[in-house]
Amino acid sequence: MTEGPIQPAPTPPLPREELFEGLLASATDFAIFTLGPEGRATSWNLGAERLFGFSAAEMLGQSADLLFTEQDQVAGLPAAERETARAEGLATGEGWYRRKDGALFWASASLTPLRARGGAAAGPQGFVKIVRDRTEQHRAEQALRRNEERFRVLATSIPQLVFRTRPDGQRSWASPQWIAFTGLSLRQSQGFGWLQAIHPEDREATRAAWDRAEKRGEYYMEHRVWSAEAGQYRWHQTRARPVEVKASDPRPTDAADRADWVGTMTDIEDLRSLQGRQQVLLAELQHRTRNLLAVVQSIAIQTIQSAASLDIFTAEFKGRLSALGRVQSLLAESDAQDIDLHALLMAELTAHGSDALGNGQISIDGPPVALPAAAAQAVGLALHELATNAVKYGALTQPGATLSVAWTLESIGTQQMVRLEWRERGVPMPPDDGTRRRGYGTELIERALPYQLKAQTSLEFLSDGVRCVIGVPLLPKPPPE
Repeated sequence: MTEGPIQPAPTPPLPREELFEGLLASATDFAIFTLGPEGRATSWNLGAERLFGFSAAEMLGQSADLLFTEQDQVAGLPAAERETARAEGLATGEGWYRRKDGALFWASASLTPLRARGGAAAGPQGFVKIVRDRTEQHRAEQALRRNEERFRVLATSIPQLVFRTRPDGQRSWASPQWIAFTGLSLRQSQGFGWLQAIHPEDREATRAAWDRAEKRGEYYMEHRVWSAEAGQYRWHQTRARPVEVKASDPRPTDAADRADWVGTMTDIEDLRSLQGRQQVLLAELQHRTRNLLAVVQSIAIQTIQSAASLDIFTAEFKGRLSALGRVQSLLAESDAQDIDLHALLMAELTAHGSDALGNGQISIDGPPVALPAAAAQAVGLALHELATNAVKYGALTQPGATLSVAWTLESIGTQQMVRLEWRERGVPMPPDDGTRRRGYGTELIERALPYQLKAQTSLEFLSDGVRCVIGVPLLPKPPPE
């Protein structure tokens, strides 16, 4: 009979008690200890010594209730925990625990009943408790909750529409301001549902900007957003940036979670309207400046042509520029709108230093008339020429002479016209021998006004003074309702 190779004898399994003791000894990252039915410690591993600071000699036979805070002991929490474990087979929870030196730490704990071989009918022979220190995570979670609360308080207090989103533009949260402004609920706004509130013409550009945002590290867009209250779209400026996840943040740190973005949408409708108005005003200013320069150039050329000397040119050119400046001041005061004819006339008479305004030498009469800005400049220059002539040679320098300025409003169909008459009387006039010089004033009244304003003008040098009639078309009358 041939004998085979000798097989090693199988290693006998460790008794369950030894296996359990080995497990307790090796688990140093967790406090694992057993309790008797009344809560007294019957085993105490190295992890429990490290976490609580009590040695096994100090704890064995002692009530583990002393590991709870005084408030929890008074509230009966240790006994309630054991009762829950008996009834449900497991008791879990988180809370504050006390170390030997009195310091508190936050921990997660589980309590499981140990039963005899007879099973549940025999009742628990004690409990095994596992405790893990989670103080750092707990504090991080509390800080996170505080930050979240601060964010929500801020996000719901500012006038901007605040949102949270993924880098592709899918929204996960919208502030109450957004919901109230657009009329879209939070559920309707999630994902890409918020695009319903964007003007159809702006949606493609809005999505395309999100496609570029992650690479750029920020999102920027100006687009129109629907206002449920106003019933119209309003321009908004949208900005967003990614929120970095710190190492202490207890939340998952996978790529999807790190890609949380926060943004605001600011109403810029009024700002854009103001910018549009500024552009219109700038264009108008440029137009008026070009026209003004053209007028100054024309005045200079015609003054040179009619002036007999440099001194005469200097005086006449300065006076005409001053008249032009007075008209511009009136235009500035009226925001480039219509100018009152009476104010325009008084500005010229006052500028010439006439003392005749208060002694009855000058009479002024006429209804309120608003001259268009385009007409006021030319009419103002014409009044300047008439006033200058009256001060030099006419009614404002001759003793006993008078000046009357009167105007009326006339209607021809839907067209209105103001007809002004400048009449000087009591002025001895030299006989007209056909050699009277035609100066800048004559050219302005007889030729420039009809050309520029389609005005009807006449200038007469009568035997007792000058008579000038200027008819200027006004804006058409509005049709009757």
